[in-house]
Amino acid sequence: MSSIEFPYPNRKQRRAEVIADYITQAGYRGCVCFSCGHASAALKETGVYVVDISPTGPLVANRWWTHEEIHRVWPDLFDATSGHLPLWMMLRFAQRLRPYLGASHFRRGTKYRVPTGSGETILCLRWAFPGILFTPVYDCGQGTEYHPEAPLNALVAGNTAFVKRLA
Repeated sequence: MSSIEFPYPNRKQRRAEVIADYITQAGYRGCVCFSCGHASAALKETGVYVVDISPTGPLVANRWWTHEEIHRVWPDLFDATSGHLPLWMMLRFAQRLRPYLGASHFRRGTKYRVPTGSGETILCLRWAFPGILFTPVYDCGQGTEYHPEAPLNALVAGNTAFVKRLA
C-alpha cells in the first residue's frame, strides 16, 4: 500500500465559508478565532468580524483556551477556534469538501498523510470520504503542532489508522 502527502488547497477557505454562513444566519456579530493564523485569515476574507488570536494577529495566546474560557470573555461571538467547532458544523464542512475535492481525487489502496493540528480537517476528510485511508501527521509545519489539550485528539485517534508525530 502506497502512502502520499495529501495536498488539500483552500481547506481553510471552505471551513471559513461554512462558519461565515452560520454566523450570518444565526445573527452573531462575528467570531473569535484562536489559530496559527490561516483559519483567522480565511475568516477575515469572508467579511465577517473576527477577533484574531494568532501569531499573525493583534493578540497571541500562550496556551490552549477552553470553550468555556472563550465564551466567558467573548459571550456574543461565535467560537471559530480550530478544534472547537461543533460536530454538526464539522459535518457541514465535510459536505462542503466532498464536491470541492471529488471522489476521483483519491486512489483506493493509498494512504494519504494529512498535516494535522486541531484535527478538524482530517476528521472531515474521513467523514466525507469514508473509504479512503487518512493518516494524521503532526509537528510538520506551522499549524500542525500537537497540543495535548486539543479537544479532538481522542476523536482523531479513534477515527484514523494511527497518529504519527514527526517531532
